[in-house]
Amino acid sequence: MHAFSLSALALLSSSAAARTCHNITVPVSISSRNGVFNNTAVPQTNLDATTFVQNQTRQGQNFTAVALTAYATVTGNYNISAQFCLPSGSNSTLTNPTVQILTHGIGFDKTYWDLPYNNYNYSYVDTAVDEYGYCTLSYDRLGIGNSSHGEPRNEIQSFLEIQALAAMTRMLRNGSFPTVNHTFSKVVHVGHSFGSAQTFALTAMYPNISDGIILTGWSTNGSFVGYFGAGADFQQANLNQPLRFGSASNYAVLNSFLENYALTDLVAPVQMAPEQSLAYVNGYLTNSNVNSQQYLFFLPPYFDTGLLYYGEQTKQPVTIGELLTLGSLPAMSTFKGPVLVFTGSNDLPYCGGDCLNTGMSAPSIPSTASTAFPNASVFEAYIQPVTGHGLNFHYNATAGYRYIQDFLMAQNLESQR
Repeated sequence: MHAFSLSALALLSSSAAARTCHNITVPVSISSRNGVFNNTAVPQTNLDATTFVQNQTRQGQNFTAVALTAYATVTGNYNISAQFCLPSGSNSTLTNPTVQILTHGIGFDKTYWDLPYNNYNYSYVDTAVDEYGYCTLSYDRLGIGNSSHGEPRNEIQSFLEIQALAAMTRMLRNGSFPTVNHTFSKVVHVGHSFGSAQTFALTAMYPNISDGIILTGWSTNGSFVGYFGAGADFQQANLNQPLRFGSASNYAVLNSFLENYALTDLVAPVQMAPEQSLAYVNGYLTNSNVNSQQYLFFLPPYFDTGLLYYGEQTKQPVTIGELLTLGSLPAMSTFKGPVLVFTGSNDLPYCGGDCLNTGMSAPSIPSTASTAFPNASVFEAYIQPVTGHGLNFHYNATAGYRYIQDFLMAQNLESQR
């Protein structure tokens, strides 16, 4: 039996009173076998970004193979920005609970799992922690948000990010996770979209690393991923939102402009906190605007329009290395635990906008993923009604969260309650 000590952590202010959340910076030393994609240049302009997507979405062409020139081992020391949450009042009584590790997809960061919008009414963490008593670890994937950034073509790729996920999982299991003095006996991995693909690959590479996996916004059908690439209308992130995604010097340029043209009486100088400028280099791409945001992630009219604009304001980019390795993951996992594939009925990239239109005897497109898990103790594919790819942004999100927790409880992956 292990005590749980979080006294060294700084408490985050939160409107969610029934839980306690903490920011943690997690150092990881990792290495992976990455692709060397020197047959394609790193985009330098928005037109270059469009050219990259045209190459990647051309039918009959495997642009990953075209761009690949070699493989190389990438090794590095990185920092992962994480949020750890536990039920309030459990600091000294928490013993051997199940922890859920939450991996976000393209276009988001760790806040996807803990949306503060409308007093946290859309928070997955609230449901998992407050209602069901789980601990959760959400994090910015390597290369994204407040985690370490890197070279966007040959460094920040799928398999290096999977190694970061594996490293944090082992830390939680063996009690070495920074400042968290606890050994977790059970670990569940929950992903969304690209995060689900990484979760799937994690169990293919390390079948015993997880006790259960939840794959949201995902299927094994990659036929429609090109819709996502084209619909995003990708642009350089540092040009799309230059103050937020560009260099910190952009704030100085803006303030200088305001001063030179005597506009400071009309517009106050912009005060920048260090974390506000994420300084993404060329090769980090983001969707163009709120219209593409809706096309990629939202199903009208089943969402709050204010949340759509919130998603656009808080969006995160993707590296070209991630896009080039999106389809390079294993085809099958020998994982023996329970698997839930949980996908919106009108998911774009993994169902082409209609998960029930299979053209065959399968009940849904996500259900065909069962063949990728031949040894799973339980496999279920659930279609969340009237929902697009960004499941957490729709009116019925909380009902979906409860479905996931109930699935885990039924598999004896209980929380402390």
